[in-house]
Amino acid sequence: MTMPVVLQQLLMLLNNVVDRIWIAHIPEVGQLAFTASGVYEPILYIMIALAALTDMGISPHVGLLLGQGHHDRAERTLGSMLAFSLLLAMLTLLLVEVFCPELIRLFGGSPQTSAMAECYLRIATPGNALCIVSGMLTSFLLVQGYSTEAALVMASGIILNMVLDPIFIFLFGWGIAGAAWATTMAEMTSLIMAVVMLGRVGNLHPRMNLLCLEWRYIAPCLALGATPMVVLLAQVVQMGVYNRTLYHLAGDWGVGTIALVMMLHDFFYFPVYGMAYGAEPITSFNLGAGKWQRVRTNVRLLLAATFVWSVLVWLVMMFLTEPVVRLVLGDGPMVDYAVPMVRLSFMVFFVATLQFACQYTLQAMNRPVLTFWLAITCTLLLLVPLVWLLPRLLTNHADMGVFLAQPVTDVVVGTVTVIILFKLLQNYKKIQNNKV
Repeated sequence: MTMPVVLQQLLMLLNNVVDRIWIAHIPEVGQLAFTASGVYEPILYIMIALAALTDMGISPHVGLLLGQGHHDRAERTLGSMLAFSLLLAMLTLLLVEVFCPELIRLFGGSPQTSAMAECYLRIATPGNALCIVSGMLTSFLLVQGYSTEAALVMASGIILNMVLDPIFIFLFGWGIAGAAWATTMAEMTSLIMAVVMLGRVGNLHPRMNLLCLEWRYIAPCLALGATPMVVLLAQVVQMGVYNRTLYHLAGDWGVGTIALVMMLHDFFYFPVYGMAYGAEPITSFNLGAGKWQRVRTNVRLLLAATFVWSVLVWLVMMFLTEPVVRLVLGDGPMVDYAVPMVRLSFMVFFVATLQFACQYTLQAMNRPVLTFWLAITCTLLLLVPLVWLLPRLLTNHADMGVFLAQPVTDVVVGTVTVIILFKLLQNYKKIQNNKV
């Protein structure tokens, strides 16, 4: 159950990491270009959040319709959501193109990085807007059971991007614009592949006569996709607060370092995500079947595997921080600033991963509202205020306070989440014992 998710996440994260490593190694301006990637990353996350609104909403709703035998309504939902996704992609493209300079300044762009960030966004936004459409179509393939075809759609764009990056950046000498063109071409390829696959397999196909905005089919999908969109938009707020605060405290190197920290966190999280996602249906099934011992064993295995992986990552990031940072950034003045801050940000990594695994277990126990509020609390109600507060408490090392905000948040939210999970498990055990 875990391996397909881990492989998918690995491919996606390798694409992101390799893309930004190439950018960091552009001659003469590499580290500034990497910092620029930290400025435009929140804007890309807005588009990813909008994609989540459509692709994470259509899958459960269409699955329910197909399970009930409503073939016609499922196909009409596809047509309506395709029309909505196209409209949303065009509006997103228009807004980013019109307000590009303002968005870059909002997310911490400086005179040195703004031009590079704007260059990337104006080229890459059309491609990233298309991911709103291709993501929805890919989810529609998955819900019909065509996981191989869906994987091919995702892999085609990711692999093409990884191949084109060094060619456009270095061989053609296009610099950061080359990375943007590679992204746009890759996203266009994914969309074409998604349309081709939907036309070839299954009984539900995108048809022109169904391509219309029927809100009775769109609204249920948007309701289901709203929560993941809000969680992703909360991350956008987090990135924006980080960038603006660090730009005022440490300049471009602070913005670039927090971008490096978030990239490394995302990369090292992927096995935890895969394990938690794979364990979720097993936990849910055994809860439904009343198999308390299996539930307990499954949760223990998940937490044990998560802890082992996170401790290994913690050891690497505590004792091999500089080689990891130099692998990404190369040599340059930013490295000396980044090494201690990266080490500081990973000081309680094992707590953060355990908290993440516990959240997925709560979701498996059918506690979506609880997991939603834990996620929002972690980002908006605790982390963002700490980013403002800690630099004012640590006046001699104000920028260090920004990097401490995440570890402090992880400890607090992690402790609360673990307590909630084990109390729920104990209550469930008592209920099962009473039934016996």
